[in-house]
Amino acid sequence: MYKKIRTATALLLAAAICFLLCSCKHDGTELISSVTKKETTTKAETTTDAQRENYGIGSCYDMQNSVYYLVIYLDDDESVWDEADKTAFYEQTFLRSMDFLHSEAENYDVTLNDAYGEYESSISYGGNIESDAVSNGGQSDILNEIAESMGYISSRQMNRVLKEKYDVKQIAYLVIVNKEGRSYKYAQTLSNSTKLEYCVFFSQSIYSDEETCGSTVAHEILHLFGAEDYYDPYGTNPGRKSLASTLYPDDIMIGYHKDITKANVGAYTAFSVGWTNTLPEECDTEEWWS
Repeated sequence: MYKKIRTATALLLAAAICFLLCSCKHDGTELISSVTKKETTTKAETTTDAQRENYGIGSCYDMQNSVYYLVIYLDDDESVWDEADKTAFYEQTFLRSMDFLHSEAENYDVTLNDAYGEYESSISYGGNIESDAVSNGGQSDILNEIAESMGYISSRQMNRVLKEKYDVKQIAYLVIVNKEGRSYKYAQTLSNSTKLEYCVFFSQSIYSDEETCGSTVAHEILHLFGAEDYYDPYGTNPGRKSLASTLYPDDIMIGYHKDITKANVGAYTAFSVGWTNTLPEECDTEEWWS
């Protein structure tokens, strides 16, 4: 009987010691976790690419390496292109936007490895292109319609063949519609892991009677490669809009710039599109990431 009591006592004592040791280990882990949290003073992630919210997530992922910008003139039931309008848009708007991007990249010691050109004829879209995607949504079938008109089975096949044709890793599709509207960037979902990105531009701005300017084209192209809006078009982040207006008042992503020569690519936009790997100090704050 005594042996049984002694054995039971020993077992209870061992269990108590084990419990205490486990408790100490658990408390220690929580303490380390608490210290780590206190040392993290911002909402910025710990890796560079994680800090770039939209960088590298679609078919256009690296402005510095092997990109072909394909300008596609699209007719719809409300609008058509003629050769004079095409030439005017390409030379006065598109080429100015590309000159701007190359010049701004040089400010960050970056050389853009790209090429660009126009599809040889206009393509017809069966229906109307929505003029305000912010209010009514973008159209996911635009590239499929274009691919079919070009003789491809799908936009996926078109993208694969054109990359081989132009000997590049990325095709930036720039779809131009000859009517008033709000330009935008769209990502067509091909699969869970694949998004085919493109921009839709309108020859006339929805904001005024003026023609779409180069800053709008540059703004949307930068979206393709990860740049974020600062002007808060969906009304979801007024704090970021206010702070960005103070930090980067002339940034191309802040909003509409009538004169592209008065705009620039600010430090955070350059970081967002991979022109620099250094998160700007002024953006490494709780306010910026909130």
